[in-house]
Amino acid sequence: MKENKTLTKAEMEIMNYLWDIGGEGGTVRDVLERYPAPPPAYTTTATFLKILTQKGFVATEKRKGEGKTYLFRPLISRDEYRKRVVEDVKDSFFGGSVKSLVSFFVQEEKLSETELKELLEMVSQGADRVR
Repeated sequence: MKENKTLTKAEMEIMNYLWDIGGEGGTVRDVLERYPAPPPAYTTTATFLKILTQKGFVATEKRKGEGKTYLFRPLISRDEYRKRVVEDVKDSFFGGSVKSLVSFFVQEEKLSETELKELLEMVSQGADRVR
């Protein structure tokens, strides 16, 4: 997959459906079935899958014995993509500082006391693993 490629909102939606399908992937129709009503046009979805293939996020293969039907499967997992995006945000907006990133969310997200305690517990557990 080509580096430093990000997904548009529409591409991300399709990738989420492909990740949900799992296994060997799905067809355009499989993706369309996951959309809330009314789904986008078949051709629109097929075009986005083609773009995702060109960007290197999706692999395409012809489905055996079914004419022109193609299977599309993700070449990157949801977790891998999430890590890439968070790393990019950290580097681009917070100078590579995890502390600045976390501080931003603590201040901007108006976390509850319970959520803050849970975060502190996670940090404490992480620190215990490092020792």
